[in-house]
Amino acid sequence: MSASEEAERRTAERKGLRTRATLLLGQTQAFEVRTLDLASGGMGIVAQANPRPGTVMVIRFQLPIKPMGYVPIEARAKVVHSVYSASEQGFKIGLAFIEIRPDAAAAVLRYVQP
Repeated sequence: MSASEEAERRTAERKGLRTRATLLLGQTQAFEVRTLDLASGGMGIVAQANPRPGTVMVIRFQLPIKPMGYVPIEARAKVVHSVYSASEQGFKIGLAFIEIRPDAAAAVLRYVQP
């Protein structure tokens, strides 16, 4: 991917977020993942599975917002890309939010834009 393609792909400001999250696929499958970064429109995670681009799932995590403490976030998201990373010991997955409650979206924006 060229530098201009990378710049176009990441139009929203991102901020590092290292925490645990839960992915829900369908009604019965839940997986624990690690988060990497967060933007108003999506996030980066690391998982042991390699989902196909276009896969839709729900992600849940606790977002640290000062001075409020932790805000629970839940969003429906779509896999944009997934690539194995030896340094992260798993698949680096880019998620785009497709449905997020307004209060959760406001908390994400507050976290990303100090």
